[in-house]
Amino acid sequence: MNRLLSILALVFVLFSCDTHHDNRKVVAQVYDDKLYNDEVLSYLPKGINSQDSTMMRNEFIDQWVRHHVLLHKALENNTQNEREKAQLQQQVEEYKNSLVIYRFTKKMVEQKLDTVVQYKEIKDYYDKHKKEFTLKDDIVQVSFVKFPLNSKNIKPVRKLFRKYKPEDLPRIKAIAQEKAVNYFLDDNTWILFDELKKEVPIKTYNRSLYLKNNKYIEVNDSLFTYMLRINNFRVQDNVSPLSFEYDNIRRLIINMRKMKLIDRMKEHVFQEAQKQGVIHIEN
Repeated sequence: MNRLLSILALVFVLFSCDTHHDNRKVVAQVYDDKLYNDEVLSYLPKGINSQDSTMMRNEFIDQWVRHHVLLHKALENNTQNEREKAQLQQQVEEYKNSLVIYRFTKKMVEQKLDTVVQYKEIKDYYDKHKKEFTLKDDIVQVSFVKFPLNSKNIKPVRKLFRKYKPEDLPRIKAIAQEKAVNYFLDDNTWILFDELKKEVPIKTYNRSLYLKNNKYIEVNDSLFTYMLRINNFRVQDNVSPLSFEYDNIRRLIINMRKMKLIDRMKEHVFQEAQKQGVIHIEN
């Protein structure tokens, strides 16, 4: 851990080093390291008031001093032995090179990566890997409305929920928007049953049986009436539906594109170097 701290600290020094410090105001110094006033000012947000500016300035200086005191001690402790010093310098150089390459590839990815993923591509991936999408939790598609206890709107919504026809949904939504404390009427969206239980005080010891045997659910607590229509459900260990995995698959596809793009970019750079004759390998 001490060695890692030293490596990161050295990298910080390498990348923050500035040789043009003439005539700049020094606000703090630890051994030979100096903190300049313009560096502190660049850290402070624009438009900040005087009191907050002074507090943030002092905090920044304090953290800088503490960091450099620790840095000096870490370097002193790790550079007494010449072999350790050489190893440390090599690790710093490797870390710096890795950081430079990472920033280069990141920039290339930002410029060239296609993040548009069509529905067909997502569905095709889902169909080919369906066995990999196994539910770890129970999920449900629900319509839900929460009213104040004894609200006069409970009776008409109860009637609509029990027969529940698609053409009744606008009427339910109109009442919910005006009178409900909370509601969720997007019955095409899958949600975790555990997330539903955070909103509705459902008590059950056998989820699978409960979901199979209950379409309309109404429960009360001391303040509210919760009205719930379970439109569909899937229990854990079954195949997860595409709509539930859609965003995950999209991210997965984009990440695979990213990896391929980086590989192609690395190969292109290598091929260019070969063409330019800058690679020499001794047998």
